[in-house]
Amino acid sequence: MMASCSVAPASPLAERPTSARFSAHEEAAFRRALTDSFEALEVGDRNMLQVHYVQGRAVDQLATLVCTHRATVVRQLARIRERMLRDTRRGLAAQLALARHELDDLLEVARGRFDRALTQILRG
Repeated sequence: MMASCSVAPASPLAERPTSARFSAHEEAAFRRALTDSFEALEVGDRNMLQVHYVQGRAVDQLATLVCTHRATVVRQLARIRERMLRDTRRGLAAQLALARHELDDLLEVARGRFDRALTQILRG
């Protein structure tokens, strides 16, 4: 469980620009798959994402909160993100009838929108 801390939140995360767009149907499928992926995580992983994305805590601040090295937090966040992207891909494949290369292209768009979409989902 995360301890409360008096460290000020970091500035909001920047969105990665992308020229690709989802259709409305793909957007809905992406949000459903991403939400399902988040809900499937262990509580500790969900808490870490909440603190990082919603509270805007930087990696150094997270490391202080969980009393671990910065590099460990970086690895944990990368592991969680990759798991969520993998699970989101599975969710998209289950919802959309796409060829493999179309699904891969859609996932590339999703990768570019991951941080912003996850922040929006977590904030409700």
